[in-house]
Amino acid sequence: MKKTALILFFIFLYSNISFGQTIYSSEEIYKINGAQVFVLDEKYKGNIGAFFKEVKDMGINTVFFRVFHNSKDRSHLGLSLKCESGVYYETDNACTVYDILGEVVKAAHDNDVKLYAWMATRSLSFLKTDEFMSMSLSAAGGQEKGYGANIFKKEVRETILNLFEDLAKYEIDGILFQDDFILKYTEGSDKYASFLFKEETGIEVKAENFFNKVKEYNGRKVFSEYKDDFYVWAQWKSSQLALFFKELKERAKTQNPKIKFAANIYYETPIDEKAGISWYSQNIETLKSAGADYFAVMGYFEQISQEKQLGRVEAAEYIGKIAEKAVEKAGNEKAVIMKLQTKSFKGAGMLSYDDYKLVCRRTKLAGEVSYTAVPVFSSSDIYICPK
Repeated sequence: MKKTALILFFIFLYSNISFGQTIYSSEEIYKINGAQVFVLDEKYKGNIGAFFKEVKDMGINTVFFRVFHNSKDRSHLGLSLKCESGVYYETDNACTVYDILGEVVKAAHDNDVKLYAWMATRSLSFLKTDEFMSMSLSAAGGQEKGYGANIFKKEVRETILNLFEDLAKYEIDGILFQDDFILKYTEGSDKYASFLFKEETGIEVKAENFFNKVKEYNGRKVFSEYKDDFYVWAQWKSSQLALFFKELKERAKTQNPKIKFAANIYYETPIDEKAGISWYSQNIETLKSAGADYFAVMGYFEQISQEKQLGRVEAAEYIGKIAEKAVEKAGNEKAVIMKLQTKSFKGAGMLSYDDYKLVCRRTKLAGEVSYTAVPVFSSSDIYICPK
């Protein structure tokens, strides 16, 4: 136990020394009233400016626009694409499926709307190859492929860095990380990560060092009951993600010094710190120290009410508590972007506006937090929180 506590102490100390403290000012961090565009509807083809005029008239001041295209994704505007996966901007580091970002940025700025590029990292289809995939400990024994591309591998890391640098050459106002910027609870067992972890902590990446039990869940074997050294591993992975986050921001700032970075945050991370670090290697304070300007918290009503088995009032209350915890950890109300769901992710159409207003009222108790409507395809998918 003493060894574990000592290692954790040095990891936290190292994080604070390496990253420094992010200092916010009211001028730097403004309150976002946003819309996150998953796929821009085909009706705006040839007139992208119409979308931005419509959302501006609704009170939206920031749009988060998807600039990556994975296999089987629908394309923006129904465009014919050059390849199965890639990005919507010019780069030599991936296929440009269609260079639309410049036009989108201009249309946004012409309508006095800020434009954040929403970009993926570990889930990019063209990086999820046998050569570049991460490895995970398997409860069935040995190892298996992980969730996404291996950021501990030099080629993967450099490709993502180059992609972010090329993205920042456009006059975007910021970058929103996709929710794939995580390391799941069994990931990080490849030779690169394992070597680095053992060198820094003295602990070998072995299932018996991290887990007490294996159990059956939905027909497959999974690990359960974490040992103390598991949390050392999870914290270490969180610090490694933060280091990479800092690298990506610094690389982007070489092209665009004013660019802001927003980190996608799972709803468990603010309200259950142990779950956030265990399941995703995600920690708000660590990302803040690494240079995150905003924290986009996925407070999805449909998902939370179903997963937590909560009624509408209880779900709104829970989301409000998530917002409060996020503000507490971020240290700035406006830096917390509550991602509030307007439309079903399961094809059931628009969610109730009454439920949306209920969530808005509850999250307002956390302070002057930012908001963004999710998912958006056209302006008709947007709800606005009442003043």
